[in-house]
Amino acid sequence: MSDATRTRENTAIVVDSTADLPDVLLADPNLSMVPLNVHFNDDTFRDWVDIRPREFYARLRKAPKLPTTSQPSAGSFIEVYRGLKERFDHIYSIHLSGKLSGTLASATLAQDEVEGVTVLDSQVVTVAIALLAQRLLVRLGAGTTHDEIVAYVERYRRESGRLFVLDTLEYLQKGGRIGRASGMAGSLLNIKPLLTFTEGEVDAYKKVRGERKAMAAMIDYFTSRTVPDRPVHTAMAHADAPARAEEMLRLVRATGRKVDPVLLGEVGSVIGTYAGPGAVALFFIQE
Repeated sequence: MSDATRTRENTAIVVDSTADLPDVLLADPNLSMVPLNVHFNDDTFRDWVDIRPREFYARLRKAPKLPTTSQPSAGSFIEVYRGLKERFDHIYSIHLSGKLSGTLASATLAQDEVEGVTVLDSQVVTVAIALLAQRLLVRLGAGTTHDEIVAYVERYRRESGRLFVLDTLEYLQKGGRIGRASGMAGSLLNIKPLLTFTEGEVDAYKKVRGERKAMAAMIDYFTSRTVPDRPVHTAMAHADAPARAEEMLRLVRATGRKVDPVLLGEVGSVIGTYAGPGAVALFFIQE
C-alpha cells in the first residue's frame, strides 16, 4: 500500500455497530457504521438502526429466552465500502474481536472486492472500539501514514485498559461468549465479576462482593495503569445502568487524572445480549 499521507480528506473509518458509538462520533463525516443483527424469535432488528438500547433492554427483560445475534453479510460491507470509495481513497475497517463474532470475517471477504480497504481486528468491543476510532480520527486530522495507523491499532491492543463489571454471568454464559472467564461461573450471591479482554477473548480479572467493592476495584485498575501527568483518553459505557456510569465517571475524575473529555456511551443490543442489564465498562489509553 502507498505511503501517501492519510488525512480526513482522503481516508474513512468503518466500524460495526458493536462499537456503540456515542452521538458525537455517529455524526462524524469520516466515520461509518455497519450494523449487526439481533433476533428475538422471528423478529430481526439491525443494532442501533432498528432498535435502540432502551427498547432492547425492555424486550430483553421480558424475553422468555435469550435473543441471538448475527454478523453483517460481506455484501453489506461491500455496499458501504463502495459508497465511501466515491469520496475517499482509503478505508480502515475496524471491528470487534474475531474470536467473538464472524463480523471480521465478513469484512475481510468484502475487503477482497474493493480496492483500498484495510480490515483490522480491534480485539475489543463496545466503546473501546469507539475510543480507538476517535484516536485514529485525531491522527487523520493531523496527517498520518498507513504504517502509523496499523502500528497504533497494534499498540492499542497491547496497552489499552479494558475492564467491565457485570451484574451476572448468566447472559455471557448462555450466549456462549464467556471465554476464559468460565471459572467464574456459578459464583455466590452478590459476587460481582470483573472481566477484561486477553488476546480478543473475555477473561477473568477479579471477583468481589458488592457493587461498592467492584467500583473500587475498577478505580484501582485505572490508577495502577495510568500516571498523573499525561492525558488519559477514556471511554465508558453502561447497559441500562446510567446511575452506575455516572458514579464511575465521578470516581474516575476524583483520581486527579487528566480524563477530559470522556466518551460516554450505551451498550447496544448485540453486546447487551451477552453482557446483560446493569453492566458498566471502562476503557482507556494513555499516549
